[in-house]
Amino acid sequence: LTSKPAGQRRRASRPPSPRMSSSKPISLRAAAAVVAAGFTAATGFYRLVMLANPSPSPKKFYIFGSPVDKSPSPLMHNTGFWHSRLPHYYRAEDTTDVERCKELMMDPDFGGASVTIPMKEKLFHLIDEKSDSVKAIGALNTIIPKNGKMYAENTDWAGIVVPLMCHLPKSRVEGTKGVVVGAGGTARAAIYALKKLGYSDKAIFVYNKRTPSKAEKLAGEFNCQAAQDMNELKGVSVLICTLPPAARYVAPKSILDQKPVIFEACYLPPTTALSAAAKEAECVMIQGLDMLIAQGVRQFELWTGVPADKVLGPIDKATREMYRKTYIEKEVQKKKPERKDEY
Repeated sequence: LTSKPAGQRRRASRPPSPRMSSSKPISLRAAAAVVAAGFTAATGFYRLVMLANPSPSPKKFYIFGSPVDKSPSPLMHNTGFWHSRLPHYYRAEDTTDVERCKELMMDPDFGGASVTIPMKEKLFHLIDEKSDSVKAIGALNTIIPKNGKMYAENTDWAGIVVPLMCHLPKSRVEGTKGVVVGAGGTARAAIYALKKLGYSDKAIFVYNKRTPSKAEKLAGEFNCQAAQDMNELKGVSVLICTLPPAARYVAPKSILDQKPVIFEACYLPPTTALSAAAKEAECVMIQGLDMLIAQGVRQFELWTGVPADKVLGPIDKATREMYRKTYIEKEVQKKKPERKDEY
């Protein structure tokens, strides 16, 4: 195996980032470069550390939450470490115990952590500094040790923005509506993402059929709108579903007929009731796996200083290959009719 010298690789500069809302669809790599501009503070710190110490000592990285036994995150980040010739290791820590997370965070070799449910709000008191996105969204998904303190970031919104930028040019955002289904932590990140894409407060609608009061409360916090009847919404260009697969949510025909971009935030199972309906309606469909990869490469950059676009290719390839073999092929096998031999 051959690679460029470490110092040379880290001195590579990032090309100028285009504006968040482009006049036409852009590539996934270009979208990733745009969003990177929102994370310059923490990334800049780590880039300086890398330049001062071109041979870093091995660090331990984790994903905190439960269940995380099926999470692709260890594969994603360990692929990034290997590709970047970094000696670090990432593993899943299936826990809901705050003290256990604190213990791992206090380890001198702690390099950082991804945080998923139900720990996104529970670890707030262990954090010294919060990013603007964490303050706005009210949840963290990334922990970064920095100058002896713990810094919290939220990359979930980037995981939503990056794939959507490939399908929602500025011309399609202006004068249209964005709908967020659900009222939990991911819904908060989705509203934040829509604002970053250029949707006005009056053009963002939150819908939660089971408990409309939660949608109203969330809409009030973000100064956007609560939808009472989805059938009344016209001019919808994107719908982001943040509900769990068990909810079996399907957008009404009146929405699907408008051909919005459908964004399914969950990545398992590969096919949901919503994704099946979107495919049948010939809508552009963005899967939760796209969100997972996009937010993951942003975490990787925050931890290591390695630009996301440098590891996007290998991380994307490895994660999708694992996902295909582990989940999609098994789903296809389950759908095959049982063979009946004739005698």
